[in-house]
Amino acid sequence: MPKTEITCGRHFGRPFLKIAAMLSMLCDHIAFVLIPAADYPELYYIMRAAGRIAFPLFCFMLVEGFTHTHSRAKYIIRLLVFAVISEIPFDLASGGPVFDWDSQNVMWTLLIGFIVMYCIEQLHNNYMAWCIVIIAGGMAAYFMQTDYSIFGVFVITVLYIYRHNKKAGMAVMGILILTQSRIEMFALLSIPLILNYNPDKNNVKLPKYFFYIFYPAHLFILYIIYYFHGSL
Repeated sequence: MPKTEITCGRHFGRPFLKIAAMLSMLCDHIAFVLIPAADYPELYYIMRAAGRIAFPLFCFMLVEGFTHTHSRAKYIIRLLVFAVISEIPFDLASGGPVFDWDSQNVMWTLLIGFIVMYCIEQLHNNYMAWCIVIIAGGMAAYFMQTDYSIFGVFVITVLYIYRHNKKAGMAVMGILILTQSRIEMFALLSIPLILNYNPDKNNVKLPKYFFYIFYPAHLFILYIIYYFHGSL
């Protein structure tokens, strides 16, 4: 008898994961920018905890994008352009000056992770070279002080290396998450979503640049709200 693949447990397509990640990120940033932790500690913590789900989902989508894109060069340019565009909104929303050289937005982390994946692909099975590239990528994120820093680059790398063994990838990513702060543990909630991902299920069609525009736009809007109305 021919082997039948059981896919009944997979329910989430790429658009769903993107929307879930964006809503999680929005929840996190609303709390960070608009809700004083001292005045509303429970609400602040709950919203920031919900926001931890976003980053692993974006990393997973980056790996999916890397493996399916028709042009790695255009993808890198797109990440670079929006990393630059997002920097001022990110700095303002973070409470810093217009140009804060001590903190860079997460698009830079995604860009570094993408470049690391490209280098690993070109190096084939040269595992020693892989280690050097991964460490170099982590150090680049660390010295640039990007959002999620070394941890972010490592998560992207793990998801790429274990892209053909999703359960193993989730296990290693889970270990990485457990090395972070207590609130970061809520990022583990992203694992069931990723495990139930089905690349063939795309019921909702999102504009190609929707996320790229959403990231700096929502940060700038939150900053404007804070600037004119202050915190809650």
